[in-house]
This record gives sequence, C-alpha cells and structure tokens, in this order.
Amino acid sequence: MANSSCRCAHSKESRILVIYTGGCIGMMRMEDGSLQNVSGELIKRLREDTSFHDKDYKLPFERGENSPLVLPWIHDTQYRVIYDIVEFTQLMNSSSIHLDDWVHLAKEVEDNYERYDGFIILHGRDTMAFTASALAFMLENLTKPVIITGSQLPIIELRTDGRNNFVTSLLIAGNFDLPEVILVFGHKVLRGCRSTKRANNSFHAFDSPNAPALGTCSVNIDIDNKNIFQPNNSGPFTVFTEMEPNVSLLRLYPGISVEVMQSFFNPPMKGVVIQSYGIGNIPTNDHKLSDVISDAISRGIVVVNMTQCSNGKVMPQHLTSNWMELGVVCAYDMTQEAALTKLSYVLGKKEWDVDVKKEKMEQSLRGELTIPTSAKSVEVDFIEGVARNLQVSKDKKRGEMCATFFPALVEAAIREDNPHKLTNLKQYGANLSDTNTEGRTALHLACFLGKKKCVGTLLKDGSPVDLTDRFNRTPLHEAIDADNHELIEILLKKGATLTEGPLELAQKLRSLAEDGNVDRLESYRLAGADLEVADGSGRTALHHASQLGEINVVKYLLPYYRNPSAKDCLGLCAIQYAKAGNFCNIVALLSADKNC
Repeated sequence: MANSSCRCAHSKESRILVIYTGGCIGMMRMEDGSLQNVSGELIKRLREDTSFHDKDYKLPFERGENSPLVLPWIHDTQYRVIYDIVEFTQLMNSSSIHLDDWVHLAKEVEDNYERYDGFIILHGRDTMAFTASALAFMLENLTKPVIITGSQLPIIELRTDGRNNFVTSLLIAGNFDLPEVILVFGHKVLRGCRSTKRANNSFHAFDSPNAPALGTCSVNIDIDNKNIFQPNNSGPFTVFTEMEPNVSLLRLYPGISVEVMQSFFNPPMKGVVIQSYGIGNIPTNDHKLSDVISDAISRGIVVVNMTQCSNGKVMPQHLTSNWMELGVVCAYDMTQEAALTKLSYVLGKKEWDVDVKKEKMEQSLRGELTIPTSAKSVEVDFIEGVARNLQVSKDKKRGEMCATFFPALVEAAIREDNPHKLTNLKQYGANLSDTNTEGRTALHLACFLGKKKCVGTLLKDGSPVDLTDRFNRTPLHEAIDADNHELIEILLKKGATLTEGPLELAQKLRSLAEDGNVDRLESYRLAGADLEVADGSGRTALHHASQLGEINVVKYLLPYYRNPSAKDCLGLCAIQYAKAGNFCNIVALLSADKNC
C-alpha cells in the first residue's frame, strides 16, 4: 500500500480506523432477550476477546483504555493490523440513515486520512448498499480501502457471522492495496457501488449482479486485481459533500397514472431514476406519460432510465419507444443504489451544466456501470486481432494467455504512441495499470519513451503516478531522466511527487552537478526538487560545482539559491571552495551575487 503515509517503515504494521455507526453487528443482548446498540460496549467487548485483541503485543506507546487494539497474528499475512474504533455519538438503525450521516462518514475518513492505512465502517444491513454507493462517489481520488461491513447476528453471539465479516475486513484493509469503497459480507468482497441487498435472512445477504466480485474469502483471501477499479489520479484525496437531496426513485407498474408520474417531477425535484420494464421500456399506448417526461426534461430535471431487473441492463438501441430521444439518460446496468446516489452526486456538481451532468451519468466514474463495448477498428491489425481473440477465447487457460500476451500488446501500442489501440485493448480486457516482473507499469514505459498521447490515455484510465518499481523508480523518474519537461508537468498535475528523501536527493544532485548536467538539474527542479538540499556533510550541489569548477552549473544554480553562502560541516561555503580550486570565474560570479 504505497500510498499510506502513516505505516512504520521498520515494523510491518498497518493502522486501520474502524467507524462504528450502529447496526446488528455491535448489538448487545438485553435481559428481556431484545437486541440494542449500547454506547461504548462494543469496543469493551472486543478488547476483552482474544480473537480480536492481542494484549501481549507491545505498542510503541500506550494510552490505557484508549490504546489501539491489535488483531492477533494470522499466518501468511504481510502486516500486523493495529486498529482504533470510533463510535457515532448517536448509534443508529441503518433504516434511519440520512444524507447528513453520509457526509459525517465521509468527513470522518477525510479528517483521519493521513493517519491510517485503511478504514472500516460497521453499518446496519438495511441501507448498507446505499451507503457504500454514496461514499464511492463522495470520496474522490481515493487511494486507500474503505470497507463497509456488518452482520446478520451480533458479533458477541455464538453463531455470529459478524466475527468473520469483521476480521476479514481488518485483514483486507490492512494487507491489500484497494483504492475503492468495498462491501465485505458473507465471504464476498464486492465493489460498493455494484452491491445490492438480495436477502434479509441469509449470511450471504449481498450480491453484485452485473459485475464480478472483487474477491472471495474462504481458506484464503483471494483478490482479483484485474477487477480493481484504478482511480483517475487527477489530484489529492478530497471529499464531496454537496449531494443533491431532491432526487427520487420511480418504479413503473401496469396502470400507473399520469397524475402519479407527474407527482414525482413536481418542484423541488431535480432528478428522477425511473425503474422501467425489461431492457428499458415504458408503456407506448399512452403518450401522456412521455409528455410528462418530456416536460420534466425541458425544465432541467435529469431523468435516468434503469431496468427493474436485478440482472441485465437498459439497451437503448432495442427499445420499442423513442423516449430515450427525449433526453433520458441511460443507466445501463447500474444498481438502484448506485443510480440514485450517483444522480445525487452528479446533480450536486454546480460547476457542471445539465449536458455535462447527463454525460457523467452515462460514464463509469467509479466502476459502477459497464460501458458498452465499442472497440471496433476499421483497420484490424495484428495487435487488436490477438486482443479480440483473447477476449472471446473459452479456453480454460485464457487467464494465463492474457497475462502473457496483453502486456506485450500494450507495450507495442505504446511504442507506436497509439492511444486508440490502448483504449481498445482495455475494452478487450487488458489491465493498463498492471505491473510486470520488475514492478513497472505501462505508464513507466510511456514516460521513458516520451509517448505523450499514451501518457494522457493511461492517466485518464487511472494509472497510478507514484507507483515504484523494484528499482524504486516512478513514472516521474522516467520523465526526469528523459528531460521531458512537458511530461513532468503533466505528471505533477496528476499528483506525482518525488519519492527520494533529502539525503538521497542531495546525493543525486551532487552527481549531476559534478557531471555538469544542467538539463537534468532543471528537470529535477521542475519535478519539485529543492536544489539547496544538503548532503550528510552539509554540502549542496553549489558547493560541489564550485569545488570542481563547473561554471555552467554554478550559473544555473545561483538564481535558485536563497543562501548561496551556506556553510557545510567544515564551516566552508561555495566561494571558499572556488578560491581553493583557483576558479576565478566562479569566484567572480559568486562575489557578484547579491545573496552571497
């Protein structure tokens, strides 16, 4: 989990924040046999249970009763999971959850984002899928796992499913790099905005009807990395809280009247998700129904068409009516939870006009819908032909074939600087963020080769900008070593940063200064390097350039030095090294600088 900023570098620990909102998982059995949420009781019970807390584990600091809990060691896990628990002030029944509660949850994640490696939300079952979908959209540029879980029976009960759901969630949050909002329940790991509740009395209460699970939890926790949604790193993690509350869900039924339908579009309504029949049909024998929709759209209301069927999708090209031509938005295969919360999110974006909002509703923002395959090339060349055959292959070793061929096909497309082929390869099943045996991604290669168009496509697809290979190099390093200033600027806008510590960076700048490599120094400066950083002896690049008589380097560095007369551990400054080497031109240059 390279994006985590709080993990100790010397001990393999991960820090997780558990947010307890209420729900059955934390309920206590009362004397009369009823179940109730009791403030402060869950953390007390977990701390006393050796299945959830290792009392013998030595933490670097203790806070008494407020000390973190430590999950007992589990074989074959990479990190030891240390976790804190915070409770909602008012523990609630999930059927009472409100938009304000989603904002509260999102802000809780935001306030603690830099302190923890992952987050777990304990939640009631009734609206768990709604919360998972809402947070998926509200948490923008997410780079850490946010897991929502709960249970059918309280965690303290003997037959509980809560124990497995909670422990599994802790292990996933602490050991897997999943930049998504995830729902973990009943041995399944589901994308939050693809999940829906399918049963009210089963330990397998949730499903993802139109998308494969992200993983399964049995003897092993198996995560299918190719299904992980890679975020579009367009900036730092932020929380969007201006969700539009005036949205509704309208389910069609035989005989629905114009008056009933009209009531859903009256002010202050801003958006409506219509659950239509089959592939997206509405009654065609009553034009007044279409007139209601047409009038609503003309007033700026966004109308979304989704199917009532749990499996399948709206297929506009096969509809018997022409109401999609009125401007109705297609939900494709979104769940009702995702369609409603996404509509609330999109309508809340005040900077987008209505047309943009409609476009966003039909785009996959968090992996919530399946984009119709449109990868059709007039010229089907070798690359795309192989990719297409891989997609349709039914061979049981298809996965192995894809792992072998797709990376080579992606590399070939990058060397051609052909973003169209990259897009097609993705639609055929290639993972453009995958790494090779050296930990390098397609973005590493594109930056190394200076393929600007492919870099743009890969960044738009969500390729991670700060992923390091086994040589500890990021795509930014490739752009720096190519002195490609344009790509450096593009990567920085997408959140790329230099990963070197001060001493490592100082050593690199020293080497460049001694070699007289002004172009590379400028590349590092553009990438955010502090050119005045000092090495272990207190010397800067200016010290070394002055000592070796590199006049061009000194001329380059001086404008960026606030204190060119800084002294090293021997008490010597750059001009003294220039004098010792009898480099009169450098002495004159430094003497003339107003900061010396």
